[in-house]
Amino acid sequence: MPSQPEIYAKYADGTPVYKSHRPSRISGLDTKAIGPHSVLRWDTINNRIYQRREYDASGNPVRDIDFTSPTFPRSGRIRPEHPVPPHQHRFYINDPKIGTTSGFVRGAAEPLEQPD
Repeated sequence: MPSQPEIYAKYADGTPVYKSHRPSRISGLDTKAIGPHSVLRWDTINNRIYQRREYDASGNPVRDIDFTSPTFPRSGRIRPEHPVPPHQHRFYINDPKIGTTSGFVRGAAEPLEQPD
């Protein structure tokens, strides 16, 4: 019996993202952008946005918006600790005493906050 491909994540509509088909990671900010901007991680297999990363005017990451939720690979069930997609992960300064030169750490998943 052939093994089933591992499901890495699922979109809100249940569309799976297989581990072997994950989109390339975001490689950084758009160096041509002026001011705050976003960079998209595009899913070419499912033809949709997989992730959006927002940057502030200084080029520091602010938050990721994930359009999938991670799954347990063998079962494909969505992990219960994650909110449904879309959800957000805020970025925090790695060491507040040092400041932005210490880098940033991506925070835990939380429900998406919409701007006013």
